[in-house]
Amino acid sequence: MVKHIFLREVLEQIKKTDDKGNAVPFDIEFYTYNRNNKSGGALKKYQGAKLLIGKKLKGKPFIEADHFYRPVRARKNPNHWRNKTRNIELQSGHVRKFNILYITRFNGLQVIY
Repeated sequence: MVKHIFLREVLEQIKKTDDKGNAVPFDIEFYTYNRNNKSGGALKKYQGAKLLIGKKLKGKPFIEADHFYRPVRARKNPNHWRNKTRNIELQSGHVRKFNILYITRFNGLQVIY
C-alpha cells in the first residue's frame, strides 16, 4: 500500500479540474514560514481546499460591484514558479498562499521530495 507521494505528483493533482473547468478539492497540510522576519513553523491543515485559478476579466477595465463600477487594480505578478508558492481557496472562501516546499501531507499521504 502506498503511504507516500512525490511533490511532482502533488503539483499535478493540485492542477486537476473537473468537466466544467472547476478546480478539484483536496486535503493538504503544510508548515508556515515567513522569509522576511524568519518566523513561522505552525502546521496548517485544510480540508476541501482548491487551487485558486486566475479569473479573466475579458478585457473589461471596470468591475461591477454593489451597483457601481470601480476600476480594475493592476496587480503585481506573484511569480509563483520562481517563489515556489501557490494560492489555494479554502472552504470558507478565504485565499491562502503557501510554499510548496513546506507541504507535509496531501490527501492523507506523506509528501517526499
